[in-house]
Amino acid sequence: MHLVSLTSHPPSAVLYSLACSFQESDERYLTILTPDKLQIHVLNAHGVELVCEQEIWGQPRGLIQLEKSKHLVVALDIPQARILILRFDPRSSKLSIHHTSIISPLAHRPSVNFSGILGGGQSLCASFYSGHVKFVEVDPKAPYEVKESDLRVHELAIQSMCYTLPSSDKLVAIVYTDSLGRGWIIGRTASGMDPSPMLPEKELDIIPDTIIPVQIENPGDDHTYGVLLFASGRAMFIKTGTGYFSGGETSQSTKGKGKPKSSRSKSEVKADIQASMVTVDVPYRDVAAWTQVDGKHLIIGDSLGRLYLLAMSMEPEFTMTCTRLGDISVPSTLSYLSNNILYVGSLSGSSQLVRISDEIASGDNSVSRGKKKQPDDEATYLEVMAEHNENIAPIWDATLVEIDGSGQPRIAIISGDESGGWLSVVHKGASFRELAILDGLGSLENVFPLKMYFDAHEHSYLVASTTTSTFILSLANSSVTLLSPSELSAISRGGTTVLASNVALQGIDTAIHVTSNNVVLLDLVTGRGINSWKPPKGDITAADLDTLSSTLCVATSEGYLFSLNIQPSGLVKTKDVNFKSRPHSQISSLSMNARIVAVAFWGSNEIVIISLDSFKILEQSTMEEPSAASAVHLSNFGASQTYLIAARLDGAVVIQAITSQGELMPSSRRVVPLGSGPIHLTTTADSSDVRVIAAGKHAATLSIVNKRLSVSSLPVSDVCALAAVNAPGIGYSIVYASANRLVFGEIEQLNKLNISKFNLGSDTPLCLAHHPGLSNYVIGCVRPKSDTPEERHFIRFLDDSTFKDLGQHKLKYSEVITSVGIYAHGTNSYVLAGTAVVTPGESEPLSGRIIVFGQDKESSMVKLQASKDVEGGVSSVKQLGARIIAAVGHGVYLHNLGNDGVTISNPVARWERGYLVHDIIVRPNMLVVSDKLRSVSVLRLVEHTELSDSENETEEEESTILQFETVAMDMHAVWPTSIEVLSDNKTIIASQVDGNILTWELEDGNLEPRAAFHTGEVIHKFIASTARSTTGPRTVAIFVTSTGRIGTLSTVDDADALRLTRLEMKMGDAIKGLGDINHAEWRAPKLLHTGSKPPPRRGITDGDFIKKFLELDPGEAKKILSAGSAAESIGPAEESQIKRCLDAVSMEQ
Repeated sequence: MHLVSLTSHPPSAVLYSLACSFQESDERYLTILTPDKLQIHVLNAHGVELVCEQEIWGQPRGLIQLEKSKHLVVALDIPQARILILRFDPRSSKLSIHHTSIISPLAHRPSVNFSGILGGGQSLCASFYSGHVKFVEVDPKAPYEVKESDLRVHELAIQSMCYTLPSSDKLVAIVYTDSLGRGWIIGRTASGMDPSPMLPEKELDIIPDTIIPVQIENPGDDHTYGVLLFASGRAMFIKTGTGYFSGGETSQSTKGKGKPKSSRSKSEVKADIQASMVTVDVPYRDVAAWTQVDGKHLIIGDSLGRLYLLAMSMEPEFTMTCTRLGDISVPSTLSYLSNNILYVGSLSGSSQLVRISDEIASGDNSVSRGKKKQPDDEATYLEVMAEHNENIAPIWDATLVEIDGSGQPRIAIISGDESGGWLSVVHKGASFRELAILDGLGSLENVFPLKMYFDAHEHSYLVASTTTSTFILSLANSSVTLLSPSELSAISRGGTTVLASNVALQGIDTAIHVTSNNVVLLDLVTGRGINSWKPPKGDITAADLDTLSSTLCVATSEGYLFSLNIQPSGLVKTKDVNFKSRPHSQISSLSMNARIVAVAFWGSNEIVIISLDSFKILEQSTMEEPSAASAVHLSNFGASQTYLIAARLDGAVVIQAITSQGELMPSSRRVVPLGSGPIHLTTTADSSDVRVIAAGKHAATLSIVNKRLSVSSLPVSDVCALAAVNAPGIGYSIVYASANRLVFGEIEQLNKLNISKFNLGSDTPLCLAHHPGLSNYVIGCVRPKSDTPEERHFIRFLDDSTFKDLGQHKLKYSEVITSVGIYAHGTNSYVLAGTAVVTPGESEPLSGRIIVFGQDKESSMVKLQASKDVEGGVSSVKQLGARIIAAVGHGVYLHNLGNDGVTISNPVARWERGYLVHDIIVRPNMLVVSDKLRSVSVLRLVEHTELSDSENETEEEESTILQFETVAMDMHAVWPTSIEVLSDNKTIIASQVDGNILTWELEDGNLEPRAAFHTGEVIHKFIASTARSTTGPRTVAIFVTSTGRIGTLSTVDDADALRLTRLEMKMGDAIKGLGDINHAEWRAPKLLHTGSKPPPRRGITDGDFIKKFLELDPGEAKKILSAGSAAESIGPAEESQIKRCLDAVSMEQ
């Protein structure tokens, strides 16, 4: 099985940000680094505007800017640590590489704690590996020559590093821990990593996780320099210097070889530093991000999303006041832009632009020299000006849900941090904004807009009808009024309206109005009829008008189809055809253009295409559907390709491409389920972007994007009538009738990520399940205690459509939620949960529980029904037939569940392993088990019947013994984070902590490795897809990551797999990543936690990469395809097949 990896939603987390400026520009800029992109925004009066975006291949580890040359520096790790020195041209908004520095240490041991980059002035240091530092210096003047050197340090367990101020000292402060766990700080020269007398080695009273260089302005000319060290609830200030070259030993300039000169001994300097070390208590436990505002103020944010302003002073000694500013998204990065505007980037919340109030009352919430006062939690000095991105990271768990019967499953995800969490339901589709609503209009079946004058831009009337009557609404100046029967009197009010439309006639503004028994041509100015036509037999069942040729087609209940030509003098019948010879002759709907008519029949469920010239059915134009089409529509979406769109009564919409002669085009059919019928079709009135709207129980918009058909779901439901209108005061919009109201609205975006969020409050979600039978979500979460360090774990139950609380279960103290699952067998529906009891000092949980919940039929509340104590933590609990299977500690155990759901038996079968079991995947013919350290195993449950002697010596009793058997096992060091079994029930997929995807196929009792691919991110969950496609590409799995990425894995046949692999190789030869990173190297598997060699990259194609082929200009695409020898080149026929496959994969996604 060959797979194609595609991204549905890119990472939404923000890692780093930087307020900066560039040469040859007076503008201020904001640079943002996400897991896969580098973005540069320019500041303007309305906020920030994106001016440059560059894709990143690799794992970002840092972002800085050089002071004088204004180069941006990005540190990347994986596939190989490197430093990218970038030049941004503000005039062209282009980003280019100035220099790339590769970090290749001899001892490949990744740093345990600190891994990143730090800069000062025109130099920088980077540390990715234990004991290794890369020093790079860039000349401040053109041509900006670069010098670099690889340095060694004795400090192996580095906690944090920073350049001290002023940057001209080129002094690096290193905080590290020794073998006994004690904290130390030492200053080293950046250029040689030699010990510096400016900051001698000193043992610390705290073990800080953050170090910040500070410059404190003094009333005199000299400033004070130092570093702030932050640990939980405490901060320490260490003074490192005073003044600019004021004669002190810590501010001497570095000349010659760059070594500072000191007039005092080391012991004197050390004593001076000892005297200048100050420790204070602070009202926050950590520093998640920080930025310096000016010479006296720092802004920091903690892991609970609280923002503080720190004011520092040296009068006469170091003091620091902390002012709580308010709450923000938990920050990963802070950047002070200007005029009290702050950018907040977040790993777990929306990125924000916030304004800090000019009036900050700090008198009642300050700390200094160990004295702490409680901050005022109610006060806030922040105004959120804008939110940059709707962040769904970090995604901890996910599941597919289908709660509206549309056949379109959505993804439910949980995300959050220590400040709280969210349950979100995510799907891609069009966004819809309601503009006006008219209540009290019920039972509508049809809506038709009319213009007063044919050449007018706006519609003046809305003809709406029920099964028994018609009424006309006047549209003017954002108001709607009902016309009396005396106005536009030619439009009959006494019956249903089949069609109403403007007609293009020379010198007169007319319209046609079609009812079940009459066609009327009327003058819109006078409102009186000009001419009418009645069918000879039967009632009119369907009608459509081609405005360009002024031709009207009318179908009757007697099986006739008439063609009428509309002239200023009246209606003239030109052609007719009788379908009575067909077994089913009654026409359900029709649609026409200047050349053809599409006709759908009841009974036979056929759709045929008729030539308007000959009025005969065209060859190769008949479609036979499983359900009758209640509506058909012809559209070319403003281009040359015509599509036949049929809305079936079973709730499906069929889109079929046809030739200009009306013949069906092979392999160009698509079916979109929309719940149930009937479905209404209309073309939007905005000619700049032609779309077809299909709406019934659910809705979708059809459009052409990049010459390909695109379908986007639309958040509109239960539509009874539909039309496109350009109403005065509202503009281009769609109007639809639903229940007892008429709604005007506009489609804003087509492929927007629509997210329905439910705030879980202060609860941080850990695991998620959805029970379709009980219509609820099950969420395992932890609730932090604000006044104590203890946490309590809960299991919450929410209604899947309203998010109504259906109850919660509080676990015991020291008991944590580890897994949730669902159970549905026969008439029994339950929720399953697994827990573990965590005891301090134990390396692993030694006890836990399996819990069963049921729903009360009267109150719908979910309540505890059964509980079973087990010897170990329950990492996974699932249903296996009528039984419960659980991963407990080092084994897998099978339990019987009583018919009443209140009893859980002792294990009836067991399988034990040497490592902690991580997860169980249940399939009809196998069980897949992963452990937390090494392997993936395949088991099966076997029943044995044994005969035993009974009390009666002449009789024997039969007993059934259940037993797990190992079918296959992979013994490599996999370190799985998530596993799943694909729809073929033989392919196993797993993700690794190193960011790899691996697959195996079960063949003849062996697990055969098939695919290996590097994603660069840790995948938290695979979800086997429920896609129903049987031909062409098919989505087989969905995956989610901690950065907010949602991706899909699709399978293609062998021939397409070979073509896509060849294309990927050719594109990889021609296109390099930023920093000249090779694509094949980036996607090759990595094994960082073991010393073994990773498997070769195979079996998965990078769909995000090869999709760029469709965006290349023809010349560049041809150059890539023709590269190499004649045998290696890709010809036009293969290129066509590749584009077809890429289109199919994109549509399936």
